[in-house]
Amino acid sequence: MRDVIAAKEILTREEVMEVLKIGRSTFYKLIQTGQLKGFKEGNRYKVPVESIEEYVDKRMKI
Repeated sequence: MRDVIAAKEILTREEVMEVLKIGRSTFYKLIQTGQLKGFKEGNRYKVPVESIEEYVDKRMKI
């Protein structure tokens, strides 16, 4: 997975959904609960790659 996202530092909502294989409502739930860190720029969410890696690492430890 790291190879897929290594080329970009910040991903859009759609790219995050594709990488994590999640739906739109799950994406918003992860953002709202703080499990996935991101920010809104205009009307679009942006998520740093580091945030996705941290989320996946935490999920792998469960």
